[in-house]
Amino acid sequence: MTQSSAHTETKAKPKRKKGGNAGWIPDQHGAWVMVIIPLVVGISVARPALIHVPLAVAWFVGYFAFFAAGLWMKARGPRKQRYVAPLVTYGIICVIASAVVVAMRPTILIFALVFGPLVAVAIWEAWNRRPRSLASGESTVLASCAMIPVTAWAAGDPMTTRLWVSTVVIALYFCGTIPYVKTLIRKRGDRAWFIGSVAYHLVAAVAVAVFAVAGLVTFLAVPAFLVVALRAWWMPWHAERRGTPWRPRTIGFGEMAVTVLVLVAALIPPVA
Repeated sequence: MTQSSAHTETKAKPKRKKGGNAGWIPDQHGAWVMVIIPLVVGISVARPALIHVPLAVAWFVGYFAFFAAGLWMKARGPRKQRYVAPLVTYGIICVIASAVVVAMRPTILIFALVFGPLVAVAIWEAWNRRPRSLASGESTVLASCAMIPVTAWAAGDPMTTRLWVSTVVIALYFCGTIPYVKTLIRKRGDRAWFIGSVAYHLVAAVAVAVFAVAGLVTFLAVPAFLVVALRAWWMPWHAERRGTPWRPRTIGFGEMAVTVLVLVAALIPPVA
């Protein structure tokens, strides 16, 4: 699997060990790409800097803390206690790493205006036991994509047009994966979700084509997003036609290939 927390829907249901996840190690493997890629893309578009070390620690441990917090909010009664240790441990480490980042680059606090509302939505949905809602998924995806400009800002690099366009292109793709995956798993056979997903992907493809014509992104991004839009239609359509859902493993491997395709298209500079 390669996508956001919403994409954990594509995981095969494992045989849980007695007691379940203790909150120390996130088992939502699909979220890892959404944690790793923004940091890598930001550094690739900008430049590596020492501040990226504490920033990476704060970002990764922050994800661990968020995962533990989700389990804590979901649990009832005495079971809540088992998640306190990982939540507090990761929370303290995240605060310390974040403090180091702020000390090195105080103006990075401006991004609290972006992350604050997005994280608040995700926490609200988790608190109301809707961690896989569309609002929760999109808010976490957008927060992840916001890390691309954050890495550049942290290093003191200028907020170039290329940086913002790369961020938008990657966000367009990742935001679309949430409704797409739902049409294959939880919303399989739901006509409204299918139409909405396909419509979104067509609009995203048109937007990328406009960027390409304007010279803001390489023209390779256009066929890449056409492939993305095609798979948003064909995968659920074919599953319904044959009467058999796609295996989570197949969906995951397919998304790996598409993700690489989009990343390459987003990172290649447009021809002047």
